[in-house]
Amino acid sequence: MLRRSLVALLLMLAAPNAMAGPFDDLFVRYEAQGSLYELAFARLGVVRATRPDLRAYAATLINDHEAYGAALRDLAVSEGIAVPSGLAASDQARLDRLAHTRPAGFDRAFLREARRINSKDMRALRRQAAREVNPQLRGFVDRSLAMDARHDAAARALSEHLVAGKAPVLHPPRTGDAMALTPPPSASSMAVIAPPPAPAE
Repeated sequence: MLRRSLVALLLMLAAPNAMAGPFDDLFVRYEAQGSLYELAFARLGVVRATRPDLRAYAATLINDHEAYGAALRDLAVSEGIAVPSGLAASDQARLDRLAHTRPAGFDRAFLREARRINSKDMRALRRQAAREVNPQLRGFVDRSLAMDARHDAAARALSEHLVAGKAPVLHPPRTGDAMALTPPPSASSMAVIAPPPAPAE
């Protein structure tokens, strides 16, 4: 009995996840799942985006998230954490909806989704940074937060260029400003069709 307990204790101490708390485990799994979606999302952008600057942005996302995903997997292995290897059903459904967006609306939908992803990730990373005590994971969180901040700034700038390139932004008049009024035409240019004559009785 004592020998069995000693073996169990040694196995527990030798386990690579002995230093990882439950919150660390949950966070690493969450980030790994999100990283898979962001990589698939970026690859779709390279293929479907119509603007060269958006395709370049998507290519940057691919490079960054391939490196991010590899670092995350290494961290998970070192902590003994099993991470997902495929997209979550909800992420796959979101990606499918984006993939079926009409070409004319894809660029705008792609940037809208990029902004949503980056905002969501930065909130999660800030929460983790506020409570993280593991120095290895804390450094990882800080680097990831800086990367997401760069991605969000680039997506914000691209969104502004996209709006500016499509149509001018109309601002409401300030209080007291006079608005120019366009008078109606004095005479209509539309041809008037006379009604048919009444039948003779």
